[in-house]
Amino acid sequence: MKPEFIVKKSAWKAVTFWRVVLCWLIIPLLVMIFNIISLKCEKIEFYEDKIIVKSGVLNKKERKTSFIGINSVSIEQSLAGRIFNYGDLRVDAVGKWDVNTLGVKQPKKVMAYLETKIVKKESVTIVSTEH
Repeated sequence: MKPEFIVKKSAWKAVTFWRVVLCWLIIPLLVMIFNIISLKCEKIEFYEDKIIVKSGVLNKKERKTSFIGINSVSIEQSLAGRIFNYGDLRVDAVGKWDVNTLGVKQPKKVMAYLETKIVKKESVTIVSTEH
């Protein structure tokens, strides 16, 4: 026996004003939460002769780099960075610096540590041969 009439529910019932608004807010919120978790899992470990960068939430990564010395280091902080104590470090290292130091916690402490690793240039004595 066949039904005389079939009623189907509309999918438009699920689309409300607040759900549309929250849809646009939820996606960036989820992206922000994922970024926060991934940044919390990133760590830079300095040793006397090497640097180890550990990162990853589910897929863990570990990268080792030799650490010879540093020529100079500077800090860039936004207003939010000064309020929440984070900033970007610009490091001019001996050789090549491939460690991401953007958005680090307590940048002044990191800068103070890196300043202890600045390579001291030997003074060059110029001898004049004027007669």
